[in-house]
Amino acid sequence: MSENLSRIEAQFRSSALFINSYQINLDVSEATSDSTTFQTHSRITFSQNKSCAIFVDFIGDSVQSVTLDGTALDFQFDGARIHLGEVDAGEHIVEVTATGIYSTSGEGLHRFKDPLDQQTYLYTQFEPADARRVFPNFEQPDLKATFDISISAPVSWTVLSNGEQISSSEIFTNSDGEECCTRSFATTPRMSTYLTAFIAGPYVAFHDEVTHDSQRTKLGFYCRATLAQYFALEDISTVTKQGLGLFPSAFGVSYPWGKYDSVFVPEYNLGAMENPGCVTFNEAAYIHRGQSTRAQREGRANTILHEMSHMWFGDYTTPRWWDDLWLKESFAEFMGAWGCAQATQYTEAWQSFAGRRLAWALQNDQYPTTHPIVADVPDLEAADQVFDGITYAKGAAVLRQLVAWVGEEAFFAGARAYFAAHPFGNATLDDLLIALEQASGKDVRFWAQQWLQTAGVSTLAVERHEDGVMIRQEGIEPLTGEKIIRPHRIKVSAWKASEEKLHRVAALDIELTTDVVIPWDQLGGAEIDAILPNDASLTYAKIAFDPKSLRAFLTMDVDDDLSRSVISTALWQAVRDAAITPREYLAYVAAMPQLADSALLSQRTQTLLFSIKNFEPATTRNELLEQLFMLAHEQIRSYGDIQNDQSLIWMRTLAAVGGLLPNNSDIVKECLARIRDQDLRWQLLIALAAHSHVTVEELDAELAKSASATDEVAYRQARASMPNTRAHTASLLVNSANELSNTHVQALVDGFSHPLHDDEARAALPHYFDCIEDIWNRYSQEIAERIVYGLYPASDLDSPHAELDLEHADKWLNKEGTPAALRKVILDCRDDHCRKLRAQTAAQTQ
Repeated sequence: MSENLSRIEAQFRSSALFINSYQINLDVSEATSDSTTFQTHSRITFSQNKSCAIFVDFIGDSVQSVTLDGTALDFQFDGARIHLGEVDAGEHIVEVTATGIYSTSGEGLHRFKDPLDQQTYLYTQFEPADARRVFPNFEQPDLKATFDISISAPVSWTVLSNGEQISSSEIFTNSDGEECCTRSFATTPRMSTYLTAFIAGPYVAFHDEVTHDSQRTKLGFYCRATLAQYFALEDISTVTKQGLGLFPSAFGVSYPWGKYDSVFVPEYNLGAMENPGCVTFNEAAYIHRGQSTRAQREGRANTILHEMSHMWFGDYTTPRWWDDLWLKESFAEFMGAWGCAQATQYTEAWQSFAGRRLAWALQNDQYPTTHPIVADVPDLEAADQVFDGITYAKGAAVLRQLVAWVGEEAFFAGARAYFAAHPFGNATLDDLLIALEQASGKDVRFWAQQWLQTAGVSTLAVERHEDGVMIRQEGIEPLTGEKIIRPHRIKVSAWKASEEKLHRVAALDIELTTDVVIPWDQLGGAEIDAILPNDASLTYAKIAFDPKSLRAFLTMDVDDDLSRSVISTALWQAVRDAAITPREYLAYVAAMPQLADSALLSQRTQTLLFSIKNFEPATTRNELLEQLFMLAHEQIRSYGDIQNDQSLIWMRTLAAVGGLLPNNSDIVKECLARIRDQDLRWQLLIALAAHSHVTVEELDAELAKSASATDEVAYRQARASMPNTRAHTASLLVNSANELSNTHVQALVDGFSHPLHDDEARAALPHYFDCIEDIWNRYSQEIAERIVYGLYPASDLDSPHAELDLEHADKWLNKEGTPAALRKVILDCRDDHCRKLRAQTAAQTQ
């Protein structure tokens, strides 16, 4: 098969073809039966400017017929492409009737059966190139067309697509005697194939509407029936309406897609997807069965506005190829935070970004596989892997720096010009730079060259000198070996201790490319206790504090929320770089255990646990874990169990740490006896399962209480966390993952890789590097990546396997002919392992 479309092939096809329209007929009327397939039909009207051989993309079970201009073709189907042979220049209509396969991996047309009420739900997820799993098409973002979509499904179901429903056919019955009909939807404006949406199932609907500048937009909100009681309609609808009131004015284009549906779907691989007029969301992430923190609700609001901004950045004007993925994802990440801060109650969005999302960017940008924000994407496998922290969070941080440099007014003026020049079309980096240069009058191309077309992260190093403070940019571009000289417009602040807290006494706006010296008198004098470059988080860089500032920030809180987030991220990076130890980081977190900012508290507790598990030597690890466990227990008791965000975060921490400490199981059981929140109960049960301090019968009884899809996933993880289960789990993952859903695969991976049972895992999977290519070739990329990442062997420094793990990785990497996308996975995993060993070595010597 030839699933992996190359950029060269896509460029040739777009040079030869112009797609006018699609008519898609999808028949899922038998979806509730045992059939694993569905029927699909595409009618594509296109023009061809030269005679050449062309192919239509389709990944499915079989192709029954192909006609070109009404004449049956003797086509060839290789499982991924329908080869039409030589086609003359001119206007053409190709029609394809085919059989597709329902997905359980979250790619293509995903089918899910709710274990509570046995109802079947369908939804699609296509980015970057999985529309071809549902209907035959020309699958690349720059071959846009209009779409007329019809879906045959049971009458009782909710059926949705990008356009509003305009008609319904006469009723017919399926093989089970269930009444069905075919619903047709309004013709869409021109858009890319990956943005089409097909939703069908007994989704519960909530309706609302919003009016902006005399334009009325119908709003629909949908979720599974068994989750309807937990759906936070008021908050979700309010944020949606606030966004639709904000973005049209910011972008200079009215909302262009008619109605606006938000569908919360099961077993979703992503946070959400920006299908025009029919956005899909991850129900597990954004519908909360139990208590949720404000940070979780702010994160949901951010995602709502992120996807909404895509209605312009990405849908209305679309990148030509995946090299320019940042043209939509970096902007959407930026607009999600900007929109929250501008229009919603969640005005803390930028401090959440600085405290949480930047860590993702910095981690990805320090891998050996780092890439520029404007990436080199030679094919679809590579495209799937640039949906990462660089494209999203680094890109957004860089855009925040661009706004600081050109000014917000010029930035949005450039955006409005960009949309005006490319309505319902495709665009490139140059198109955006032209618009921004004209709006700002600045040399945006130099800025773009330094920020968008180079890789890696630089460091803003602080040095105290007799005449003042020097802020110096340090860093080497990893792809060229040249010094990084990015222009930064930042705020540098000075802090003075008073009553065991740091207070800002001065703040200056500074521009630098290499270094700058700030005289002491501008900072309040040489006796200041701490200096913070990049206060307000206006740029993208790591921070290397001078020793005095580092001591101050490690031991005292600051009186500004955004500054606190910047400091917290800088200190976490220092832990990752082995500049401070997990023990020092534990003291830092323990000194401020009741932060009001739940996003930052959650980030600190999670990174602290990660650092102890990975960066602390095994000989002293349990000592620190015990301290963290008791800290969590003290915080829970001080609040009287789960009374607020802070106690909820500490209870989650206690569960996670409890799974690593068998001697604390009595406390975990005491907490379990008091907790009614089902998700929290499963976290505690998973901790107990790792030590065999809960029986299979007790887990069965817990599952029987509600038996929801979420409970089934947690149950699988708990069973896989138990001792003496890894041989069976490894066999399932290596040989039979296609029989499992994506969420069940992840649950097994998480249970298998429990750190307490590393020896058992090695015995169960002794030849990891011998089987990963087979996994990669037999499973979809989504499933394969979950398994290969999750099962990677990475021993501690004092393990006899540590050097062998690296040797085996190097031997595999030195092989010829290995898949490029799989090599990226192994390179990143190996780099994580090396970082772990370096940090443990540094911690041993301190």
